[in-house]
Amino acid sequence: MKKMFLIIFTFLFTKFVSSQTDTSIIISEVMFNPISGNNEFIELYNLSSTQSINLNGWKIKYYTSTPDQIVDAGFGTVLPPKSYAIIFENDYNLSSGIYSGLVPANALILKIADNSFGTSGMANTTSRPVWLLRANNDTIDAYTYSANNSTSFSDEKILMNRDSSQTNWANSLVANGTPGFKNSVSPSNYDLQLSSLKFNPEFPVIGNNVDIIAQVKNPGILSAQNFFVRFYNDINFDSTAQNNELIFQQNYSNLVSNDSITVTHTLISPQVGTYQIIALVVFNEDENPINNRRVGRFTVNPPGAQFNDIIINEIMYAPTSPQPEWVELLNKSSNPINLKRWRLFDATSSVLITSQDFILQPDSFVVITADSSIINYFQIPSRIIRASIPALNNNGDAVVIKDSLGFIIDSLFYLPSWGGNIGGRSLERISKDNPSNDPTNWRTSTSPFRATPGKINSVTPKEYDLAITSFKSDKNYAILGEEILFKATVKNIGLNFIPTSTLLLYRDANQDSIPQTNELIKQTIVQALNINDSVTVNINTNVFDEGMNRYIYIYKIYQMMIQQITFLLLQ
Repeated sequence: MKKMFLIIFTFLFTKFVSSQTDTSIIISEVMFNPISGNNEFIELYNLSSTQSINLNGWKIKYYTSTPDQIVDAGFGTVLPPKSYAIIFENDYNLSSGIYSGLVPANALILKIADNSFGTSGMANTTSRPVWLLRANNDTIDAYTYSANNSTSFSDEKILMNRDSSQTNWANSLVANGTPGFKNSVSPSNYDLQLSSLKFNPEFPVIGNNVDIIAQVKNPGILSAQNFFVRFYNDINFDSTAQNNELIFQQNYSNLVSNDSITVTHTLISPQVGTYQIIALVVFNEDENPINNRRVGRFTVNPPGAQFNDIIINEIMYAPTSPQPEWVELLNKSSNPINLKRWRLFDATSSVLITSQDFILQPDSFVVITADSSIINYFQIPSRIIRASIPALNNNGDAVVIKDSLGFIIDSLFYLPSWGGNIGGRSLERISKDNPSNDPTNWRTSTSPFRATPGKINSVTPKEYDLAITSFKSDKNYAILGEEILFKATVKNIGLNFIPTSTLLLYRDANQDSIPQTNELIKQTIVQALNINDSVTVNINTNVFDEGMNRYIYIYKIYQMMIQQITFLLLQ
């Protein structure tokens, strides 16, 4: 009777151990969409707190393929309690592969007997099932991964238990997954993460101080005590924090769950060049160290152009077909400026102005257009850049220029009410010193050529400028041999007092609208005019032929007299 009892007891004990073995091992991570090559892996976890499990002869079955046998990769096949095993493809290089240095030393590394899971690797666009089988083909665990991951992001189990439903899995939060350590989607008691690393200013120039700004967050369940935040200037750009590169260290304590801190360190006037900064959180109790580090770069540039050193000076947004659209820029600074790698924007897109060195001299214009046929419509004394500028909307659009560092140098949003929307005339800026986005600083071109590309704008006040505001005869018809009276009103629309000028009357004999020397018939002196003053001048002539006659009035300022008067005033 005792003997029978002993046999029954032994059988029940053996069955209990086998059942514990079957339920201890689970699939905990599947990397089916690695960044490249033979970098797929499947991770297992031993749930047992006491039992080590020998995985010798166990298998991974993928979809409809023949199961792949798990083999020793040089580290044995026994998985200790509460430990991870990572199964790689047979041709994965353990020393130089992308997970080298990422898999912790306490994880068991295994391989499958052939060079791919299934026939040719796991699909990364279609969801597929994987099974974990014992040597006798009994199913231990199974999971159907969901192929909605970005490249290099695995499927991870959230809670380490036997629940393999989709609700207990999620896409990894970190690139290349978490082979051999706690899944990034699993809640941790202790977990600090370096959630952001930024620099201010984003595009520094020589002379700027640069703030390194890092945010440390505690997504763990418990408060984090006694941790360090360190910044390193990665001089050799090897992305490895070394003691001689340490530039900042600060101790912190008691960061409660779901709270965060901002850590700032200022670099005083760094020299021109590119800097790589490593930010690191050191927390001994951290269960998820993969998120404790960030690397960022910034570049200190030589001084660039200042805001409004170059301005948008004229816009042809509604030309007469087939004339092209164009934008004119003016360098209003006292320094030559290189437009290399500058960009021109409208409201929705941008274009590189030029990839070559292009030096725009002070007080100089440049016309930017998509079509070199612009020279068929205008005489342009300035340089021209051909670039595929965005199409400018007739009902209003943005025009923005940014330098090679991404700084806005000038910007505006024009509307048809500003001008430039009818008759194929351009929109001209009035004053280079008034704001670009002031609608009163813009007007439709008054040039007889409808625009002034590469020249001073027709609506811009000149230092010395007379305008003939009216020109008419005292009668519509005349008798040969008799005189006819012309009246011209002249106004000083310039910025300076004009002491003396001359009105010239031409009879346009060939009716080409161009005054020629042999067509000059009268000259009349116009006396001094203050700013905004006007005077009416009468000229009589009997020079005309039978039929239609055309006359041209122009003015000429005596520049020498003005210069002499200016000189006397300066004395």
